Amino acid sequence: MDKKKEENIKPETKKKEEKIETKAFNKVDSKTKKEDVFSSIDEKNKEVKKEKKENTASKNEVKGTVTVNKKIEEKQKTKKSGKKGKWVVLTIATICLIAIIVGIVFFIQTPYYTLMRAFSAIKSGDINTINKYVAYDTLMDSVTGSLNVGEEMSEFEKNCFSEFKFNINTVKVEGDTASINVDTTNKNFRNAVTKWTQSIYQKFISGEDISNEQGITLLNECLKDSSIGTITTNKDITLNKVNGKWTINVNDELIDAIFPGISEVVNSIEALTE
Repeated sequence: MDKKKEENIKPETKKKEEKIETKAFNKVDSKTKKEDVFSSIDEKNKEVKKEKKENTASKNEVKGTVTVNKKIEEKQKTKKSGKKGKWVVLTIATICLIAIIVGIVFFIQTPYYTLMRAFSAIKSGDINTINKYVAYDTLMDSVTGSLNVGEEMSEFEKNCFSEFKFNINTVKVEGDTASINVDTTNKNFRNAVTKWTQSIYQKFISGEDISNEQGITLLNECLKDSSIGTITTNKDITLNKVNGKWTINVNDELIDAIFPGISEVVNSIEALTE
């Protein structure tokens, strides 16, 4: 009986043991499955992270390339704008230079410039420049009669213009004729010539012969006398354009502008001798 019981008991026990083993195996298998699942998930996560990093790196490379390209484009634009700016400045400078040159050429060909140059040359004693715009010999003949004028002014001539000043007021041009209103200041030639004629008369009375040179010397002494004073006149000077060049007419207006008061004395002497 006991053997039968043992036989009966053993199979059941075996079955239980098998079930226990099966359960244990199932547990181990489920663990391994879980571990496999987690490891696969980890690997996938790692792969995803790698992809993200690679994508981020590629994006950064793209951004960096774009940034570099933008900087290059900006530098090129700056260079182009700089070149354009330089060309604009050079163009404007060239236009201004041409305008200045044209303006100077035009100004040189005006009656205003002619009178200004001639009167400035009279003041400085530049005979060559005076002769470009007015006949100097004819001008001086109005004071001294006939006088041999050299390349440089004599002491007498310099003395004639030592107080000479002028101011141009208005310029009127009609065709080839121009009229310039000018204020001039110079020694009072009326007083100087009056003193001179008196000294000549006294010498004549005393029976002295006076040469032309001696007469000029006496006139020079009278011009040096500060008591003769100065005169300011307002005259209209006439200019004519001949062969494209403006020249000053030598007439009573010009003579009185340069040698103020002399016409009055000359006219009075002519009236006495008639």
